[in-house]
Amino acid sequence: MKDERILVVEDDPDIAENIEEILELLGYVNIDIANSANQAIKVIKKYRPDLVFMDIKLKGDKDGIELGEIIQQMVDAPIVYVTSYSDPTIIERAKRIHPAGFIVKPFNTNDIHAIVEIVLYNRRTQAAHADAPKANAESPYLVTDAVYIKSDNAYERVDYEDVYYVEANGNMVSIFTKNKTYTIRKSMKDMEEKLPSNLFLRVQKSYIVQLAQIQSFSTKEITLKSGAIVQVGRQYYNSFLAKLNTITES
Repeated sequence: MKDERILVVEDDPDIAENIEEILELLGYVNIDIANSANQAIKVIKKYRPDLVFMDIKLKGDKDGIELGEIIQQMVDAPIVYVTSYSDPTIIERAKRIHPAGFIVKPFNTNDIHAIVEIVLYNRRTQAAHADAPKANAESPYLVTDAVYIKSDNAYERVDYEDVYYVEANGNMVSIFTKNKTYTIRKSMKDMEEKLPSNLFLRVQKSYIVQLAQIQSFSTKEITLKSGAIVQVGRQYYNSFLAKLNTITES
């Protein structure tokens, strides 16, 4: 019996069951099945798998590559794509999340056996070296709890906790803070790079919010503690939800 937990994300129940049966034959007993992006996110929050088998072509508004990007924000688990697609465009998209491997349908027991043993062996080896000295990954900035925003002829300190949200307006952005609003010539991409990702998240093409400022939210909008309401983009919602600790009925 092997203790590693494996998640299979596959919307075809026959294929999902086939992978599960093969994994069980190999001695893996902690196996979860998800047939959509939303279900996969719930399973990952609850069980934090050690390995994810992922179909690229999922039903719904997220394919397996987009879901893979969200999963990487949630858990340090290798992703193996199971797909019948060999389109170079899809392969190029998948490469950007550095998957642990690909299995092409139709597959057999040996295919699953080889990939799962190699991937989990590598994971165990990395864990064994987790205490080895690491390169300094701290922020390159001397001040790590604030940003300095230019206003007129001076730079003003603004604590991260006082930045409520950022809104794009053409080639300008407005930074809404506790004491004032700054409007500067910057792109949203620049703002994403300047604001720490553990505190701020882009939730729509035109909005970045401070996570600690969120009072309530739905699939369409976020209400901040300041009373401001920010729209949530459909393509951003799952990534946003993955950043928050939530409790639901199921």
